[in-house]
Amino acid sequence: MKKVLIIFLFFFTPLQAEKVERLGFYNIQELLEDDNLTYKIIKNCVSLNSAITEITKEDHPELSKSFFETANYLYPFGILTLAKIKKKNYQDVEKEYLNSVSAKVSDYMEFMKKNGTTNQSFIKGTFIGDDLNFCNEIRSAIEITISETKKLK
Repeated sequence: MKKVLIIFLFFFTPLQAEKVERLGFYNIQELLEDDNLTYKIIKNCVSLNSAITEITKEDHPELSKSFFETANYLYPFGILTLAKIKKKNYQDVEKEYLNSVSAKVSDYMEFMKKNGTTNQSFIKGTFIGDDLNFCNEIRSAIEITISETKKLK
């Protein structure tokens, strides 16, 4: 019986871990060259910030606002990227994107709650803090690009 349990844990634990993966392995240049990667990163950044918003909104409402703002800022860029990949218009992919983000938010919340039980912190002992920094770099890069584009016009 112990062997069955160990085998079960061995095979199914990695599947759970793959739902939430570290984002900070990529750089901005890679994102510029690969729309699929850009979509994946933006979707995960929106989902991560949304999950932290949900987890912190009751105990830390002011802090949760900043995560909410980042999620909302990046949200349309995820839809635009998905529309480009699928060669469809914004409205045609918006629902698909929302469903994908919602599922990923649940994955992040589950991951952070499990970590909270283990480490008494949603983030401590994980890559979540690094990923939040990476997501903020993505947001900053988009803001700078938009600002520079406006100056050229």
